[in-house]
Amino acid sequence: SDQVKDVDNISKLPNDVLLLILSRLSTEEAIRTSVVSKRWEHVWKQLSHLVFDIPRIINSTELRDSLNRVDILITKVINNHRGHLESCVINHFPYHSVTGILNTWIQSVTCVKHTKVLTLTNDFLCRNPTNKIFDIPTNSFSHPSLMSLSLSSYILRSSHPLINCSNLKTLKLVLITAPEVGVFNRVLTSCPSLEVLVLDIVCVDNKSGAPLKIENNTLKVLHVQAMHYIDGIQVSATSLDILIIEDASFGRDGFFLRSPKLQFDRNFWAPGRFVPHMSYNISKENSIVHEEYMNNIPRPFFRSVAIMASSMSVSVDLRNQTQVERLRQVLRLWTRKMMGLEIIFKDATTTEENSESWHKKFWKDNINKDAFPSAKFRVKTVWMNNFNGSEEEFAFASCLIRQGTVVDKMMIKTSSLPARKKLEIEAAVVKLEALQTEDERELTIHCF
Repeated sequence: SDQVKDVDNISKLPNDVLLLILSRLSTEEAIRTSVVSKRWEHVWKQLSHLVFDIPRIINSTELRDSLNRVDILITKVINNHRGHLESCVINHFPYHSVTGILNTWIQSVTCVKHTKVLTLTNDFLCRNPTNKIFDIPTNSFSHPSLMSLSLSSYILRSSHPLINCSNLKTLKLVLITAPEVGVFNRVLTSCPSLEVLVLDIVCVDNKSGAPLKIENNTLKVLHVQAMHYIDGIQVSATSLDILIIEDASFGRDGFFLRSPKLQFDRNFWAPGRFVPHMSYNISKENSIVHEEYMNNIPRPFFRSVAIMASSMSVSVDLRNQTQVERLRQVLRLWTRKMMGLEIIFKDATTTEENSESWHKKFWKDNINKDAFPSAKFRVKTVWMNNFNGSEEEFAFASCLIRQGTVVDKMMIKTSSLPARKKLEIEAAVVKLEALQTEDERELTIHCF
């Protein structure tokens, strides 16, 4: 029989291919490959992403009896790594903040490794809140290479850890507690270049009644997961394209928004509570915003609103192929029936892709073959406040009716229109009503 040749073809692959293989492994598994052969000894040191999940390491290895050994190994791994890091994740125990070892790691991955994306999580299983205090020196996150910072499960006694952070484009504060709202206001003032802001914050003592203030003209995405014991929020952000408020303890009077790119007419404050709501100005140009929405926003948002009423306002140009496709992607992510969908139709932009042949073909032919946005998407009520009866708007409304996408009501605003235009819209509504058979007339279409 032929003998199998003892040839290691994998080790002959170039470094970039080997790094691609290692990127599919955990950091611990990737480091273990260094004992395979001399060829593999230093490959892991060029990884662009490192994840240190200390609670998991302690529970899954023989090192569970020696936390100090784990700390030494993590320090050694960071020091032995070569080059810069795209991202680093550190999930640690509260005592790491107290002993100063966390400060050492932060300095190494920011100032030496030039990490672009840093995620820090304090193990939330610790029941002693005093051990969760985030006692980090000033300017710890001000290195120009650091673009994104995520903090989870800390107590901020002051804003000092996040002073002078004009380098940050993304800031995520999740399960963060502060003594008063002024701490958060000073943090946000120290981050003037933010484009994405995610907040899940609590104030222990907010006797002043001061609101959270967000004044930032570079901000594009604001996601308020939760705000407790904060009496209001004032947002002034001229570039804002996405606003999400999931859980707010303040009422309608505590909400102020100055953001010309976002439009919504519905009052989403139900008696005694806020109905989770999302507003999205879909744009062809702003791919960063759409990428953030698709990759990071829907999963936690939809988990939290799974058993609650939820709604969405979206601005879209139906003649723009990119915007229509993004609208489809956005709505496809909803796995449960949406309570309300407000559509604001934007004026057509003048680009080559907005040719008349494209949108006619899409809304006339493609919609009949492929449900828009999907066969499963359902919404209780659709509001169209600036419906003008154009060919593409009528085709869009028609497909929602034919597919059974709208369950209860389709509301079309005509009260602000001149008499002649109002008659044209009402005639279009009659045509929309005719799309349903006698047995299917569960949907009502109203002009208001």
